[in-house]
Amino acid sequence: MGRTLWQWEKQAFQGDVQAQREVGDQYFFAAYEEEKEELLQLSLYWYGMGAQAGDARCQYDLAYQYEHGLGTEPDIRKAAYWYARAAVQELPEAENNLGHLYETGCGVVQNYELAVYWYGRSARHGDADGQCNLAIMYQFGYAGTADYKKAAMWYTQAAEQDNVIAQNNLGYLYETGKGVSQDYTEAAYWYRLAAEGGDGPAANNLGQLYEQGFGVEKDPEKAAVWFSRSARTGYTEGIRNYIRILETGTGLPMDKEAAAYWRRQLDEQINGKG
Repeated sequence: MGRTLWQWEKQAFQGDVQAQREVGDQYFFAAYEEEKEELLQLSLYWYGMGAQAGDARCQYDLAYQYEHGLGTEPDIRKAAYWYARAAVQELPEAENNLGHLYETGCGVVQNYELAVYWYGRSARHGDADGQCNLAIMYQFGYAGTADYKKAAMWYTQAAEQDNVIAQNNLGYLYETGKGVSQDYTEAAYWYRLAAEGGDGPAANNLGQLYEQGFGVEKDPEKAAVWFSRSARTGYTEGIRNYIRILETGTGLPMDKEAAAYWRRQLDEQINGKG
């Protein structure tokens, strides 16, 4: 029989770090189920206790609450401080998030080399987000000359862990032959995995392959399905392609009314009209 919150909290008050982390988790997740801000304040308190005691997971969770203003006012500097404390203990998620802060210059001085350093540590510790972010840095040469081969290597590792951004970006490298031998079939494979995982850009890219017959048999109807799915995620290019086929009746019946609706959606997205 599992322990009650009261039993965990009793141990937490006695300085048990595992209990402090457990109580913090229980309050944090209960806050979303019950929609009570005061529970986030309690999770912040207990994560803070565990963080001060040196627990890397509590340090990460405390940083996350500070970063996103959960149970407290947002404080990106405190978030950076606690991510760093957890990152030096080799917590992969903290290494990735610290890398992101250095990439964006939030809470720290922007430094792409340090972003690559922390993303690299996270990637080597097996974190899919860290692997994907490191690949992005290599693909676009944020810390020097672009290196598509390294980008492809890290995208592959992240993609194999079901990171949909990595799957889509790896598909793009195969489609364009950057860092890998050009292979439309392989591009379609990775685009499909990402699209089935809900990624809007990948659904659009897969739709284009079906429309052109690259790596898959040309199929306007399947192209229409994927453009539709991309549009429904709010992806701009997916919306544009869906409008085009609705207006021309390519792969699905022509529907000017639906096209007009999606044009309004696109206009609102681009111009911020509501």
